[in-house]
Amino acid sequence: MNTPTIAAAIIWATSQLQKTSLTARLDAELLLMHSVGLSRAAVLAHGNRALDEMAWSSYQQLIIRRSDREPVAYILGEREFYGLMFAVDSRVLIPRPETELLVEL
Repeated sequence: MNTPTIAAAIIWATSQLQKTSLTARLDAELLLMHSVGLSRAAVLAHGNRALDEMAWSSYQQLIIRRSDREPVAYILGEREFYGLMFAVDSRVLIPRPETELLVEL
């Protein structure tokens, strides 16, 4: 079975997520980073690299979850807040950027 390149996978995922996410491209990149274990810079720099079957399958499942409107932070299991990384899941509220302003005040 042929698997897509990193760039093609991002394009596919972005098109899938545009119906349910205002940040479809960013979501697609973050979820691919998680699937392949690479930094965002590496994902963008190696767009011609083909995904292996395991990474492609994992990525498709993550995109389905996001398409069902599950927050990216819950899918990834973590969220950065105020320079610190926090573990998150459906039992906790996801820190929002404006909350950092409240902490500063």
